[in-house]
This record gives sequence, structure tokens and C-alpha cells, in this order.
Amino acid sequence: MGWAMRAILLATALALVPVAALADIAISGQDGKQVRAGDGLPMVPTPDSVAVLEFSSTRAPRIIGSINVCSTQMGPPSAIAVAPDYSFALATCPQQFGPDGKLMPQNTVAVLDLMDPTHPKLLQTVQAGTGATGVFLNKKASVALVTGTGDDTITLFTIKDRQLTQTSQVKLEAKAEPRDVIIAPDGKVAYALRFGDAKVTKLAINGDQLSRVADFDVGVQPDGGNISADGRYLFVNFFGGTPSTTKGVGATSVIDTRSGKIVDAHEVGALPESVVLSPDGKYAAVVVGNGSATVRNAANYSSVFGKLSIFAVGKGGKLTPVTEAKLGHACQGVVFSDNGKRLLVQCSVERDIRVFDFDGKVLTERPEAILPMVSRPGAMVTAKTR
Repeated sequence: MGWAMRAILLATALALVPVAALADIAISGQDGKQVRAGDGLPMVPTPDSVAVLEFSSTRAPRIIGSINVCSTQMGPPSAIAVAPDYSFALATCPQQFGPDGKLMPQNTVAVLDLMDPTHPKLLQTVQAGTGATGVFLNKKASVALVTGTGDDTITLFTIKDRQLTQTSQVKLEAKAEPRDVIIAPDGKVAYALRFGDAKVTKLAINGDQLSRVADFDVGVQPDGGNISADGRYLFVNFFGGTPSTTKGVGATSVIDTRSGKIVDAHEVGALPESVVLSPDGKYAAVVVGNGSATVRNAANYSSVFGKLSIFAVGKGGKLTPVTEAKLGHACQGVVFSDNGKRLLVQCSVERDIRVFDFDGKVLTERPEAILPMVSRPGAMVTAKTR
């Protein structure tokens, strides 16, 4: 379905909103399984969900549709993918409650119908590798890749009529723990980020088949990433740093996909969770946990906070720090509005989505626009920021 038809559906669903004034759409996954003593809440799970958010650079986010389906905040915030025309979304599920009430590994991917964004529907559930976490759709929404953190796999699904069929799988070395996978814009190449053994694996996509091409030795614990519009540069967060940064300090790096070498790296602080590019490719936004608490009664809850860092992306993929802002605690995903002037950030401890305006120089928080969520938000995407 083309964007013109999507615009008609959205205009109808959002009632009285002119087509010219349609807001942007983001897809947010919430994890209710992560019950934490010390949160000041009942020690019972809340529902997992995937929500459709309407927002813009001038409009506060609001939930226009939601479905209770397994989602996760574990690993990088890349457990959600959405088709370019927003006709469907994918949500991975690395763990669920077992018969004994304890969390156990899971391997499913949910296919969600978004043709009516106010009423998402479950179309299909398929199986990927154990601990299915990172998911990425190609630009044609004809191929999806899913990481298996528990069995060290990358699974390829072909997609027709919004139905997934598993056709190929690459098995990596034991304990590689691939947490994220990124498909290049040409759809022919992908990159798996191996948290467990500090490598990036280049993969080839040939129709319905996936094969391994090469491994790059990079920084320590690559967790989540993104790629430039021309496919030349990978932007990767490392929990343990890179060869040119302080060991053990989180860093955001740029990898030249031609050479497999890091061409730039910046220390950003502990636990850099998400890195996304603005739709025009001029800026990179990085969400950093920064050692912030994961529960409300932690000793450092009132003194240590996460942060949102903005970098300008220059020639050769070089990053230049622009500005940063204080966040809440254990924050996860981030997206830009389509015009790049507003960002939404998920904060899991507070169970909310925060709003920042960006003018190219300064981030300005809009606390009046905070969107509360029932469960911990853990992954978020738009069609233009991943």
C-alpha cells in the first residue's frame, strides 16, 4: 500500500486532522515482565504491549493504538521494526514467563497489522533463534533479520503479503551473543553486532539466503547501532569502549564499512543504549544510561541520571558533540520527528516517554508533554530513524 492510501487511512483514524497536518508515527514496545523490588509498585507483572504513537515537532505524543503482545527492554532498544509505509510492524520476544512463573528464553517474532493504526492486530507469530532480540527490515520490507542472543544466530525471513517465512540462518561462534543486526540501504549486506566476543560480522543477503562474509575486530561489547543512508558508515555503541577510548567506558563509534575499521569514537558514559540518525543524516542522537538507577529506591536515584547526547555527523562520518540533556533513569530508545526538530526518549524506570525540541544547537525538554506508560518502554522506531 502506498503512502497516499496510508495518509487517507490515518486521516480517517485520527478524525478531523487535515492530511497536510498529519503528525508523525512512532512504534513503541513496552515490557511488563521486568518486575523490580524497590520500584515502589506491586510486585506483579504489567502487560507487555506495542503502541502506536502520534506526535510531531509541535504536538505532544499520544497513544492512538495499542496491542498486548510480547515486547522487551532487554538488550539494545532495537526489538521493534516497522515497514516504510507503516502497514505492519515486527516485535521480537527474547523471554517469557514459564509454567513456574519464572522468566525463560523465548524465540518468537510477532507480525502486527497496522493498516488501521488505531487498532493493531496480530497477523502471525514466527520463531527465530533463542533469545530473539534485534530486528531489522530492509527498505522494501521484503526481508527481515533477527538476532538470537541465546543460540548465537542470525535468522533471515522473507516477507510477502506481510507474512514471514524463515529461509536461512547463520550460526556464529558460541557466546558471540549478537544483540543487534543492521541491513545496509542496498539490501545486499548486513552487519551483526556481537556483544559477547567484541566483533562485527558482515553478512551477504542474496535473495532468500544469508551468508557470512567477514568479521571485524572492533571495540568491547558492541550493543546497538545504525547505518548512514549511503551505507558507508556504521554508528555503533560499545559498552566497554574502543581501542582509542578509555577501557570500560561506554563509547559511540563510527565504522567504515569498506575497511571494517573504526574511523571515529567518543566516550559517552556507561551503557550507551540507542544511537539513531536524524532523517536528514546530519545528526546522531545517543541515549546513555550513564550509571543511572534501575529502581526508584536505589541510593543514587536522586543524584545520577541518564543523558541524551547529540552529535553532528560530518565528512567521513566524523562526529562532533553539539549538546546534551539530562534524562531519567535506565532510558532506552529514541526517535526523531520526520523534520528532525523533536525527539522522543523512553525512560524505563519512570515508565514514560519524554519529549525534547532540537534547533540544531540546543535541546529543550518539554516536561508538559511527557507520555506515561503502564509498563517499561524498551524499544522504539520510526520508518525514518531505523
